[in-house]
Amino acid sequence: MPAPTRIILDCDTANEIDDQFAITHALGQPDGTLDVRAVVSVHNTTAHGPGSRDMYQEEAERVVAFCGSDIPCIPGAERPMETPGEPVPSEGLDFLIEEARRGPLTVVATGPATDVASLLLVAPEVLENVRVVWLGGFGDEEHYGRYELRMGELNGRADIAAWRTLFERRVELLLVPGWPAAAKIVVEAASFAVELRGLGRAVADYLAEILERWTEERGGEVSRREKIIWDIACIAAVIDPQSVTVDKLAVPTLDAAGAHDFSKHGRKIEVVRDLDEERVLSGLMRALARHPKRTEP
Repeated sequence: MPAPTRIILDCDTANEIDDQFAITHALGQPDGTLDVRAVVSVHNTTAHGPGSRDMYQEEAERVVAFCGSDIPCIPGAERPMETPGEPVPSEGLDFLIEEARRGPLTVVATGPATDVASLLLVAPEVLENVRVVWLGGFGDEEHYGRYELRMGELNGRADIAAWRTLFERRVELLLVPGWPAAAKIVVEAASFAVELRGLGRAVADYLAEILERWTEERGGEVSRREKIIWDIACIAAVIDPQSVTVDKLAVPTLDAAGAHDFSKHGRKIEVVRDLDEERVLSGLMRALARHPKRTEP
């Protein structure tokens, strides 16, 4: 049998709530599927300001504990890169380098690309061992051209220098844009919370709680609200490649403000252009059902 895929999750956990789902999805895989080495917490100062990394670190530790796991949660970059050539040091970056030197490593990055971009700059000798799966950016010119999507894309805008580095460096990259594929993973909050609690798992109860809180805080009745669970698209792409449709794309050139020039093409990368949302959500629910049962009072 093939060895399990060694991965590190690089998350801005608690920026929204989908990182929490991604962590539990990865940690709930059958034995022999994934070897999750750690959760590294990266900032998102665009969303939550200078203290965001520490806030996300606390949430990552909470979710991993609910999963009954003992994998380490490690603080990553606390701020964006200042230029595309200047890495941001952190304990998480040191761990990424150490793990990449040991052999093939998939880094699933579901927040700003600061940590993975810093890895590419500081340790170029490990690039042949590294595959990056990043949720961010745009899959084509059409979706980039829609203003509401450009303003809603947080991961790239939170560190444009890292975004540019990730596109320019010769590392194996699977780009998972928010639109059109990941945006298809939509749940209706109230009914999905009921499904989650019906699993009888402690972490699923917690996910139901934060799903309801998220929708309530954004106005309206929970029963009328929907939520996109973006980040589980990355986990699905790693564990179930048949659930996603991948094409090759020549990346555009980005300037310092993040503006795209599609007439000036860079290297070609793989891009998730579509996915089977029912298959992805079914995989999530199977993963959640493998976690420890809730302790009844």
